[in-house]
Amino acid sequence: MDKPYPGLDTPLFGETRRRDKIVNITFVVVTAIFVLETILMAVVSSVFFHDREKCKRINGGRDAKFCVSGVDIVMSFVIMLLLIPQILVAWWYRKGELEPKFRKLIYYNAVVTVLLCFVANFYFFQLGLNGTPATPTQSQ
Repeated sequence: MDKPYPGLDTPLFGETRRRDKIVNITFVVVTAIFVLETILMAVVSSVFFHDREKCKRINGGRDAKFCVSGVDIVMSFVIMLLLIPQILVAWWYRKGELEPKFRKLIYYNAVVTVLLCFVANFYFFQLGLNGTPATPTQSQ
């Protein structure tokens, strides 16, 4: 049976459907998991999969078993800072304080944050375009 008014099931200001809430929460949770994984990989990649030459550069020429790159930590911290407004906007939307048009902005920010997490992990593990670890060229 066709609906006489096709726009009747769209929510008014401040109202959200149950499906929208579930999708919104899913986007935020998946984004938070990726950000936490990126923060963990910033440390793990430096500790367990470190390159000796990179460690020597970080430690001023000394060989070390434990070396964490400051750039990796700062990059993961910045990604974590991007997660905070993502959670706030999703929470405001869920409470009904934002118009439904902001739902697309929440999804967009979540996708961009997840893509940034992928790029950061590629950087942490120094993966090249072909999926193998990139080796720096030696200058003579």
